[in-house]
Order: sequence, then structure tokens, then C-alpha cells
Amino acid sequence: MNFRSPIVALGAACLFASGCRHEEPRPKADNVTPKAVKLPAGDTAPLGLIVITVDTLRADYLSSYGHARILTPSFDRLASGGILFKQAISQASTTTPSHASIMTSLYLQDHNVYTNFEAVGDAARTLAEVMAGRGFNTFGIVNMNHLNPEVSNLGQGFETFVKSGNMRRAGPTVDKTLEWLDKNGEQPFFAWIHFTDVHTPYNPPPPYDRFYYDDDERDPAKRSLAKIWHLLPSHMTDHPFFQRWLEGITDSEWVMAQYQGAVTYVDDEFGRLLDRLEQMGLLERTAIVLTADHGESLGEHDIYYTHTGLYEPTIHVPLITYFPGAGRQGVQVRDVVESVDIMPTVLEYFDIPVPKGAHGRSLWPLIRGEVQPERVALSEHAGRNLVVLRTDRYKYIKQLRTVHLQPSYPWVEGREELYDLKADPLERRDLARDQNEVMRVFRKELDRRRGDRLNLQVGAAELTDETVEVLRAMGYVR
Repeated sequence: MNFRSPIVALGAACLFASGCRHEEPRPKADNVTPKAVKLPAGDTAPLGLIVITVDTLRADYLSSYGHARILTPSFDRLASGGILFKQAISQASTTTPSHASIMTSLYLQDHNVYTNFEAVGDAARTLAEVMAGRGFNTFGIVNMNHLNPEVSNLGQGFETFVKSGNMRRAGPTVDKTLEWLDKNGEQPFFAWIHFTDVHTPYNPPPPYDRFYYDDDERDPAKRSLAKIWHLLPSHMTDHPFFQRWLEGITDSEWVMAQYQGAVTYVDDEFGRLLDRLEQMGLLERTAIVLTADHGESLGEHDIYYTHTGLYEPTIHVPLITYFPGAGRQGVQVRDVVESVDIMPTVLEYFDIPVPKGAHGRSLWPLIRGEVQPERVALSEHAGRNLVVLRTDRYKYIKQLRTVHLQPSYPWVEGREELYDLKADPLERRDLARDQNEVMRVFRKELDRRRGDRLNLQVGAAELTDETVEVLRAMGYVR
């Protein structure tokens, strides 16, 4: 198989990188025999793995990613002892499709889960199945109904799975996780923890709801929320759940502050988990991956309180890893990486072969500081509406369907967008009509990627009326 991408093959044109790179790309993970990372022997050998997904968490809302106001000391603590990936790109801007990619190392076009109403097929092997097959005790806890096993089928491989009762807070989620670790932490384990506090409706508990706001959010003189109301999708503003959340609110800054307070709340609860792991003697024997399924638009492109589209606020996610004994602390990786890379990376750490067909790559060469071929990240939108290719410099978006879901951002089938992220990080100037050669290469690369898909069958999702109604209340339509 020829793995040479036309983007890599541009050679001297150097259209996509800040510096020229001409190395051949690394083969796909299913053609690679993992080389184990050297780990300390004896009592300090790795024992467990914890993967944490913070639903709807933007990368740029962590202080370790440069936010000047929001307090995230626990996330920063993890980064100081591990590896922070500056440009991690999610495979989807929707919860179930993105988690399916994280847990299987497959793109959406491989597992074919494009909405929160669909389930992963049994042919896709999950990280939990791989770890369980190697003798690890497995634990999962989720906080959205559509991630429950009967809906998403992401329970594959988990011996213990704590289902959602509809958006459980981070505090009780950590409590249940620690209860399980108290009983199972002496044996090899894998735990997946899903936090949902940062998703709409942003509703952090006191005092976090006032951390970043000290005004009167119901002051009738304030009109900022009313001014943007017409920019919100009607399936959100017309829904009773959404209306109850914002009933009487007049200040959009209060809404922003709730998101920010939720970020700090989750950070504090994560810090409590770290402290308890340290007390149990597990912190130095447990690999930790912290990431998000997608981000959130908070006014960019006139998109508010949702993750519609594939602009940076929605697909640029945090990715912080901690691998005890690997000898790499406080490292920052600036290369483009993807959510599909998480599974091959953690499996290499534990010296476990990557399942055949996985499309992610191990990030250990980048962690060690090796120069690697430039990555072209692939992301897709729910419902197959949009597709994006993202490099270190450019973002190419193709609109696949004509849909008027978001008032400020209607999609027209065949329309293309191009942004130079180095010169225009806020994606305000569309260069699609100005950069013919760049567009030509991106089109060719998209055709190549479309031809390299597994196209697996999806599973059968058991959807109750309650789950569908909750999804609608959260801004998802079917």
C-alpha cells in the first residue's frame, strides 16, 4: 500500500508547514509492531490506565493552554508532570462519534457513527476490550444517556459500567470512581471517566457559579442575551429545557461565566482524584490521559453555546498525558495530533499490540522529540454535513449538504472554506478563492482519504423517548 500523501509529496512547495519536511510518513498502526517504552521494574511498574474525557472542553480555556483568567491548577499539574499536546484535533464535534473514535482509533468514515443516535458496531474493537483481553479490570462511568451501552455500544469490554442517570456532576462521578478503585486498584486496571459539567446547560455548583461573575444576571437594563438570541438555533431556543435554563437571564456574560466556572469545578474534582491516587500509592503507577470529545463555540462566527461547525473552538481539544517512568515530564508537543492517536499511544506504553485496522499513530516518537512527517488531521460533522482537513498551517472545510441548522452559518453543498491558521488563527478570512494551488492539493488529499476507509456497519441503538428528548434539549436534532 502506498502511504505517501499528496500533501507530503508537495516537497519544495512547503504549502502546509511552517518549515519544510520531506520525510516519508509513518505507516498506519496496524502495520507496526509496537516497541515498548522502557519502564522501571518492580513495584513502580505501570499498573493502571485512566482515560478522562471532559465533554465540550475547549483547549484554550485551560490556563496551561494560555488562558489568562480561568483557573485550572489540577490540569496544569498533570501537564507539568507529563506531556501537553498543543494542537490536538478531535475527529468530530459531537459526543458519541468522537468517543467512538477515541475508543477505537478509527475515523468516523471507518466506524460510521455520525450522530448521538447511533451505536458503534461490534466489529470495531475498543480500548476496553483490548485491555480486558490482557487481564485488566475495566471500569467506565458516563454522564449522558446517549453514551450508555444500550445506546452507544461503547460499553464493550467494560466489566463495570456506571450508566448515566442524566448528567451526573463531577463530584459524584469521582466518588464512584474512587469507590471502585478502593476495591480494584491493587490489580491492573483501566478506567474511563466521562465528565459532562461543561456541556450546556452550563450549571456549576456554588461557589463556582460565581467565580467569574459578580454582577446581576437578571438586570432588565442588560440586553446582551436578547441581542444574540436570534443567532441560536430554533431547536434550542424553542425547547422548554433550554428556556428554563435561561429564564429571566439578561446578561450573556453570565452564561459565559457559567461555562468558565464549570471548567474550574471539573478541574478541582480532577485534582481530588489525583490527590486520592497519590494517597493510595497509585499515582506513580497509573498512566493518565486527559482530553475532550470536542469543544464549544462561545460567540466565534456568531455561534453561541453549541458545537456546530468545525472551526477551532469546536475541534481543537486539550490532550494531556502522564506516563510514569517514561522519563518525559513537562514536555510540550506542537505537532498536529488527533484523538485517534490516543489508543495506539497508551497501548505502546503497556507493550500491547494495536488492533489491526486502527488508523491512529503512536505519539511516542513526538514525545521523545523526534521529527515526524506533518500530520493532516481529518474531522467530520454530525450528520455528514461537513468535513475538514487540518494541518499545522491550514484548515480546509468542505460543506457536504445544504442545511440551515445554524442561523449565522448556513451550509451549501459543495461550498469550500480555507483558512491560514498562522496568519488568521480566528478563521475570519476565507482564502478558498485566493489559494488555487492549496485548494487543489486539499481536494486531492480528501479524495485519497475517502478511498482509505473501513466503512464498518453501525450497531443497533436502543433509544427511549426520554433519551431523544434529552438530546433535543441539549441542542441535538434527529
